[in-house]
Amino acid sequence: MQTIYLAIIMSAILSFSSNLLAEEHATKEHGKPIEYSFGHQYQLQSEILGEDRQLLIYVPEEYKSSNKKFPVVYVLEGDTHYKHATISVEKIQKSGWMPASIIVAITDNKNTNTRDYRNEREKFLQFINEEVQPFVGKNFRVNGYKTLFGHAMSGRFVLETFIKTPDEFDNYISANPYGLKGLISEFEDLLSKNQALDQSLYFTMGTVLDNGSYNVDPAEELAKLLKNKAPKSLQWTYEYLPLHGSHSSANVTLYNGLSKNFTFFQGPFIGSYQEFVDGNKMAGVEAYFKERGNKYHISDEVTMGTFMGLGFMLLDGGHPNVAAEILIDAIKDRFPESIELYRVLGRAYMKMEDKEKTIKAYETMVLKAKQQKHPRLDGFESLLKQVKEAK
Repeated sequence: MQTIYLAIIMSAILSFSSNLLAEEHATKEHGKPIEYSFGHQYQLQSEILGEDRQLLIYVPEEYKSSNKKFPVVYVLEGDTHYKHATISVEKIQKSGWMPASIIVAITDNKNTNTRDYRNEREKFLQFINEEVQPFVGKNFRVNGYKTLFGHAMSGRFVLETFIKTPDEFDNYISANPYGLKGLISEFEDLLSKNQALDQSLYFTMGTVLDNGSYNVDPAEELAKLLKNKAPKSLQWTYEYLPLHGSHSSANVTLYNGLSKNFTFFQGPFIGSYQEFVDGNKMAGVEAYFKERGNKYHISDEVTMGTFMGLGFMLLDGGHPNVAAEILIDAIKDRFPESIELYRVLGRAYMKMEDKEKTIKAYETMVLKAKQQKHPRLDGFESLLKQVKEAK
């Protein structure tokens, strides 16, 4: 018997040692694990619900380096959707398609999904409005612009919230909402009584194979109703997702919904010199940014990317002198340290065949790059050298 016990103990020791060796080998072969911060978890004691609820909150990189206030994206069923929401929002805002935003994911407690999003939805909305939003407003710098996202049962909750209190949020995004049939008449009543809706509404439905026609048909009916009766001030989009089931539609819907609903944020789309002239030139651009600032509660300053885009558009359209004039003003009044604007200005002078001014612009570009320790300094120096050596 002792021999058997000894054999078992030795086997366990050898197994443990082998696991340690394997772990050590894996570490050497594959490196250390990557840690990615998805924000912080907060516990909120709800008097309305009579229970504790967890909030998962992400703040953008910009939050830590500025004193600005930010829009908020509220994500329902947060324990399921928080991670893909942070990835999507990071990607979209870094692409310049939406303002840097805070994410607040409201997690579910065990067996509370049906209660919160259907049976006692009024109480849950009260919890969001009277406890969650004040908590976020007290502890984070928010600017008042808000998005609400939900999926499936909580997707229906998003649409019901839009019907009952459309002014509560600015953006509504609903993925694969269940039970739409019962909401059609309520939507029709809302649209007949309220022609001042200026929110954004985006909703989707996954493949009929997964959801059945009893879910897809009402979504199509709602889209038809909106097409015929929605006021022009309401920005709405419906998308049928034939390649996605009820679960995968959530990721696609949030990403596409944010991209679509923030279309006005994404800039004045000026494709030609004639469009620039017809739009009242820079006065028109300034007016657009003032309207954008008011809509999203953000700065109304024209962005550096917009000046770069205008510069390239004017160069491609054969108006380098106009480009140079705009870029000079932008550098002087707004972005004196911008390496990229000096680079575009140099190209404008090159198009004008003014070698002296081209060299001067590129010399300043290189100087700024050295001062800012820019990773593309070698490329900038090479560009300056080419211009100087050109005949």
